[in-house]
Amino acid sequence: MALHPLVKRVLLTEEQIKTRVAELAKEVTEHYKKNNIKDKDIVVVGILKGCVPFYAEFFMNFKQDVVMDFMVISSYLGGLKSNKQPKINLDLNSDIKNKHVLIVEDIVDTGHTLSFLKDYLKSRKAASVNVVTLVDKPGGRKIEFEANFIGFSIENEFVIGYGLDYDEKLRNLPYIAIMDTDKLKTWEW
Repeated sequence: MALHPLVKRVLLTEEQIKTRVAELAKEVTEHYKKNNIKDKDIVVVGILKGCVPFYAEFFMNFKQDVVMDFMVISSYLGGLKSNKQPKINLDLNSDIKNKHVLIVEDIVDTGHTLSFLKDYLKSRKAASVNVVTLVDKPGGRKIEFEANFIGFSIENEFVIGYGLDYDEKLRNLPYIAIMDTDKLKTWEW
C-alpha cells in the first residue's frame, strides 16, 4: 500500500489499531461489569466526526447492549491549532440523567474539549462520565485532563488518519501517521 504524500511517518498500522481497540472494548466492558452497571444504564457517545472509524471498531467489539448517541463539538477551526473555547454544534438526543456516559473520542490533545464536555454532561446529571480515546497526546496538554481508557499515547506531533484529519481531509487513511507539515506548505488539494 502506498502512503499518502503528506505522511511523514506511520505511527500505528491498521492491524495495531484494530488489535488495541478490541482490547480497549474488553477493558471498558470489564469496568462496567465490575461496577455492576447494567447495559440499559450506559450511553456511549461518539464525538463526531473524528471518532467514526474508532467508534465503529470499538462498538463491534463492545459486547454490551447499550444506547448509542453522538455529539459534534468544534475545537479545531481548520488548520493545525486547537481552539480553547469548544462549541457544541450537535447535542445528544438521549436523556442521560442517572446514566453512565462513555465518551468515545479519537484524540485527547489540549484537554480543553473533553474537560468542557465532561463538565457539560455532569451538569445534565449523568451518573458518571468516562472517556475512552484511541490516541492520547499528553505533550499537547494545556490543562490537566486524563482519559479513563487510552488506546495509544503518542508524541506531540500533528497526526492524521483513522478519523484524525487535517482541515476535514485525510480521515480515511487506514493508519495513523505524523503529517509532513513542510510538504503541506506547498501542497495543492
